[in-house]
Amino acid sequence: MTGGGPVLLARARLHTLLDEPEPRLSVLAAPSGFGKTSLARAWVETLTGTDVVWVTLENELTSRSAFWQTVLAGAGRVGVTGPTTPAPALQAEIESSADPGAVIARGLRASARPLLVVDAYEKVRSAAAQVEADLLQLLRLVPQLRVVVTTRTSGGLASPARTLRGEVRLLTEDDLAFTLAETRDLLAAFGAPGSDDGAARLHEATHGYPLALRAAMLTREPARPVVGRREPGWQALVAEDLRGQLEGGAAYAFVLATSVPPYLDADLALELSDAVSGPAEVKEMLDDLEWNGFGRWIPFAPGHQVFQYVESLREAMLAEARQRPQAEQARAAERSATWLYRHGSHEAALEMAVGAGLFSIAARVYAAAVATTQDAHSASLVDRHLAAVPSRALTQFPALAFGRGLACFRDPALRGAAADYFAISARWDGPRFPDPTPGEYLLGYVAKVVSLRLLGRIEESGRAAAEALAFFRRVSEEEPERLAVLGPMALRHLAYSQFLAGDPEGARDTTSRAVAMATAPTVRNHTAVYAVGLPAFEGRAHQARAARSLVDAEAWRPGEDRSWANALGRIGEAVLLLDAFDFAGAAGSYDDCAFRDTTEFWPLMTWTLLHAHVGLGSAAAEARRVEEQLRRAPVPPVMRDSVAAAAVRAALATAWLAAGNHTRATGVLHAPSRYAGQLAPATALASLCAGDADAVLAALPTLETRPGHTTRSRAALLTVGAAAAARTGQEEAAAALLQRVLAQVGVDGARLHLAHLPAEDLAGLRRTADERGTDDVRAHLAGSVPACVVAAPTVLALTRQERTVLVALAQHATRSDLAAALHLSENTVKTHLQRIYRKLGARSRKAVIERAIELDLL
Repeated sequence: MTGGGPVLLARARLHTLLDEPEPRLSVLAAPSGFGKTSLARAWVETLTGTDVVWVTLENELTSRSAFWQTVLAGAGRVGVTGPTTPAPALQAEIESSADPGAVIARGLRASARPLLVVDAYEKVRSAAAQVEADLLQLLRLVPQLRVVVTTRTSGGLASPARTLRGEVRLLTEDDLAFTLAETRDLLAAFGAPGSDDGAARLHEATHGYPLALRAAMLTREPARPVVGRREPGWQALVAEDLRGQLEGGAAYAFVLATSVPPYLDADLALELSDAVSGPAEVKEMLDDLEWNGFGRWIPFAPGHQVFQYVESLREAMLAEARQRPQAEQARAAERSATWLYRHGSHEAALEMAVGAGLFSIAARVYAAAVATTQDAHSASLVDRHLAAVPSRALTQFPALAFGRGLACFRDPALRGAAADYFAISARWDGPRFPDPTPGEYLLGYVAKVVSLRLLGRIEESGRAAAEALAFFRRVSEEEPERLAVLGPMALRHLAYSQFLAGDPEGARDTTSRAVAMATAPTVRNHTAVYAVGLPAFEGRAHQARAARSLVDAEAWRPGEDRSWANALGRIGEAVLLLDAFDFAGAAGSYDDCAFRDTTEFWPLMTWTLLHAHVGLGSAAAEARRVEEQLRRAPVPPVMRDSVAAAAVRAALATAWLAAGNHTRATGVLHAPSRYAGQLAPATALASLCAGDADAVLAALPTLETRPGHTTRSRAALLTVGAAAAARTGQEEAAAALLQRVLAQVGVDGARLHLAHLPAEDLAGLRRTADERGTDDVRAHLAGSVPACVVAAPTVLALTRQERTVLVALAQHATRSDLAAALHLSENTVKTHLQRIYRKLGARSRKAVIERAIELDLL
């Protein structure tokens, strides 16, 4: 480990504790300024023959994999993992591993005496419980490993309960505060004037708070009395005191210039500050600042360290820096953001670039964040930074507009604003920063395709997907390794737009390529679900079942199988359940999911739910619910005009037919669509239910050639055509049509359309199959098939008076109240009600009202 400054005071009592072999996990838990990092660093420098992996967490981490990726990056820099288990290979594996502790253990076993130091562990937030379990497991798997953690928090690893169990050695602020003896040693060792009495007064004033002790020593006089260290204003008071000692000198000018980035190396410090003349002076200045408690050197790579200021001091100096001339602020921010971007600190670089108005850099950083971490565009912290980008910059840099649009789209309260941002990224015509990489180009294409899709411009999205695929083929042939990570994500998005734009065959090819490229288990899951959901919806049940075997239930991150990442997997399962006539199972497919109203797969989910409720006998209620959602603003995603939107309308019409409301069904089918093939089966079914089999046969050729058909819609249409042919005695035509159905879906393929045939028509087809069909056709029609649609629409001949009584019935609980309201005798009301009950096929007041609602009589 390369030293970054002068030797620190050896605090023997604490070094002795850290030297003890058991427990092998030590936690230094105390607020900022208690010298946790300095203690760990000073102790590490006393060790010999130890491989030190020093990891400083610079930004908040919300995922388990992000933490271990950071650890592996540190291990790779110092070569701890060894040649047989290189860090890059372990990093690729850790992204999708359900057992990261075992992966890390393989890397650390190459070292005889590994030491992992995790500095600023409080940055691990929601993933803390998992990471803590992994750390404890890692210690069990690697008996020679020791771990030291510094943190500001008192829970989690620092829990006293772990100390009681002997799992952790816990050093708190009470341990880390200087004793009176150590204060005397500090004054004596570093030549500060004072006596035993002076040391006592200094200790009493500072309570042994290390940062305050150093501040006092900087003034070469005892510190003034201050409030206790647990007072809320303590850190700000110390920072103000330290800042005051720097004012007017070269050190002040240097700190003012170099506190802009969260950490820096000597080269960046030289770029930022005019107060130093060269690298040697920079190093000397930073070493002196560390000695005086202003910051610390952090191991970054072999032979290379970075310097990090004490947080409270940096915040105070940043406030001062904001008073500098605007040109100076912009220059410092640009150099800092560029340096952070080059070193992979994307969130910090994005925050700095946006804050300084450097939107060209921000756009590039955002693209890099998405390229390196496929979940980056959905991180709430990234959303927060993008929310600060002004409209003019969003127009100039579409990548930022796209990120902002996604943030709004995920928030139901802001979804109406998303369209404005997507309209900007839909106009993308190339990156707006110099020398774009193929990955940055591909991300621009994907953002354009997704933006057009979410704007409801499906046909344009399909054309943009074709352009993106042409670019992808060209680049992937030239430099396939560059797109190995981005490829699966990009291709599955392009495939969905192809599907919605009426090119299911192209979508299948693109999805297959994406699955083939997805080698990491988590990425493969994210991609394979597209190969489950889209083919199942299309009617290719065999292909969907085969793809289902590619999804590894153990590879999902916690909760991810219930998130939008698995939406198409859930949709595929629901569709397969529908084809098996398990309507209750299909209806419950999304019960534990939180993405129902915030995903662009809304039409596919809604289609499954409509058909499930048709099978469950609650078609009218579900149809009304869906129509109410379609009347809201903004319209649900992808419901402008697409294959999926047309399929939802066809399902709505089927639901109204199942409810006996032929008029409502016909109204749904009359609206024009670019993908009218999806409406063809319901159109034919409406004619069949109306008793006009001849009209079905006459329209069949035209209905079959409508654009937008899928395997499922064509098979359903041909099935209705076969039923019409059987009704009219055209047995040979019916048998031929059934054979064509089988060619579309296979013997045990999609069968949902059979449940929509009136019972007598299904019986007729079975007779035709028995007499003229093949064994496969008979097998396809065999088994228990529920009858969900009646053969003819309900024809009601309620008189005007009966309709008046029906309306009044819904408003009055008793017959006497009803009679009084209508100024009729109770006997007259009773007679009307008997006729109404008979005509509506109901036996109770509740059943009559429900039936009247289904038929729009109320």
